[in-house]
Amino acid sequence: MISAQYFWIILGLTGIIALLLGAGVGYLLLPKKTQDEEPKSKPKARTKDQEKTKNRIRKMYQLITDLTVTLNYSRVLEKSLDAAFLALRISDLPTDRLISAVLLFAEEEMAVPDLVVAYGRGLPRPDMTQRVPGVEGLLENVIESGDPQMTQELSADPELKQFISFRACTSGYCIPLRAGLDTFGVLLFAHPEKNYFTIDAQEIINTVGHQAQLAMQNAHLFQEIEAERDQIIKVQKEAQRRLARALHDGPTQTVAAIPMQISRARHLLTRGDVDAAGEALYQTEELARRTSQQIRHMLFTLRPLVLDSEGLIAALQSMAKRTRDTFGQKVVVETDVKLVEELDMNSQTVIFTIAEEAVTNARKHAKADHIWVKVQRLQDDLAFLEIEDDGKGFLVDDVMGNYDDRGSLGMLNMRERAELVQGVFHVKSIPGEGTQIQVVLPLTPDAADRLRLI
Repeated sequence: MISAQYFWIILGLTGIIALLLGAGVGYLLLPKKTQDEEPKSKPKARTKDQEKTKNRIRKMYQLITDLTVTLNYSRVLEKSLDAAFLALRISDLPTDRLISAVLLFAEEEMAVPDLVVAYGRGLPRPDMTQRVPGVEGLLENVIESGDPQMTQELSADPELKQFISFRACTSGYCIPLRAGLDTFGVLLFAHPEKNYFTIDAQEIINTVGHQAQLAMQNAHLFQEIEAERDQIIKVQKEAQRRLARALHDGPTQTVAAIPMQISRARHLLTRGDVDAAGEALYQTEELARRTSQQIRHMLFTLRPLVLDSEGLIAALQSMAKRTRDTFGQKVVVETDVKLVEELDMNSQTVIFTIAEEAVTNARKHAKADHIWVKVQRLQDDLAFLEIEDDGKGFLVDDVMGNYDDRGSLGMLNMRERAELVQGVFHVKSIPGEGTQIQVVLPLTPDAADRLRLI
């Protein structure tokens, strides 16, 4: 027999088990939510955010691509600031009161060049002509450190307060524009709000600034290539003009005289004057020989093969001999053999080309008895070329100042050729006392840097 106590215990356990089983069955019978039945608002919100992010990335990519493919330097400056403004707007940052400027070091020959406004947004006309040295305040910090800098006291900056537009701004952000280790300018942004340039804003400006820097360098290189192309074309045209003048003044006239001399000799023979005919033929022979020498000299100056095969000294000596044999002009060549051995082929070619042009000018215009060509060492790392004559001389300012009215660009060509190898060109001449053409050429990179400061 089961006691009453055990009976109630068993009854209680049975009830608990029944409750648990009922709860389990009820849970199993309840309808389950599948993944497709999750609240629809969350996926929609997530999809909307993702689409917005994609659009931002797409616009930023298009912005950067448009900036980097631009090769016009002025357009790059403009697009650099435009890109920064658009990138900030894409990131939901207001730009209606943002002011910006591209400041570049002036290309003028100054010991310490100023920063000038190359392009600006939100700047009044007076600010566009402002110049600052970049040796104080925010600009100094950015240029010296080479890193972006921010200030919240822009209106009190010792240099930037000269700008009318920056006096009303509290915060400023400036990033350097660099090529290698050299800073060639800065990108400057300013805003009236103290905390406008957040970390996000700084990152956006840094990204656009880095791409703008690359775009500016590419555009500058493209400009240099275009300038070199134009220079090559100009040199070729000048060479063609020189050749045409030389042909007209020399071989063309002598060749035209040869048939006349032959005709004269034939006429003398028909008259029976054999001696006079023989003299006429002898003069014709001399004329033909002189014409041949002139043509050979012209071919030599156009393409001195001896320069490639035997070097600068042999080429200068050959030029001096041909000038003496063809035109009776005495040319004395003095060279430093050890120095010439240190010169690369480009420098040797430039030296020969300048020397040949200077000798030709002296022969044609100076009426000199002697022309001296000297290649010497000026310092351990500097070479010195001098072409001197004892001719009639000229006023340098008059000759260099009226090239637009002259058909010849000889002096200008010599200067530009010297600059191709980072050299310095100088002319000294006094009427009645002769002329000196002088060129200093660097032998090392340090010497080239020193010459750029002259």
